[in-house]
Amino acid sequence: MFTNQIYLYYKSNNINYSKIKLIKLIHIIKSKHIEEIMNLLGNLKTKGAILLKDIILNAYKNLSRQIEYQKQNVYLKNIIINKSRMFKKIRPAPQGRTNKIKKQFFKMILILKTNNNKWDKR
Repeated sequence: MFTNQIYLYYKSNNINYSKIKLIKLIHIIKSKHIEEIMNLLGNLKTKGAILLKDIILNAYKNLSRQIEYQKQNVYLKNIIINKSRMFKKIRPAPQGRTNKIKKQFFKMILILKTNNNKWDKR
């Protein structure tokens, strides 16, 4: 039974956090209701949870601006993490040597799904 579904793609650039730690959080919150996600991430005090909560809240506000305000079920369908730019610098080391430091930044794409029927959770 298909209903009126709306998908929103929200992109966030230059995230300065570990990709591995973000993936662990993403597996917990994937394909859940937005209110449930906010409750889960609100109880966690890690930097990644605070970062994800802010990004998801911004995406949800952007979605509510784009469509007429109706009481709809909003779910987080998927999160995609891709590489962005690399921050490189040289740090001095003992005995005249240098160490290269590479810091990777990421971009995150959120896919939010809305539907009017509260029984359809596809």
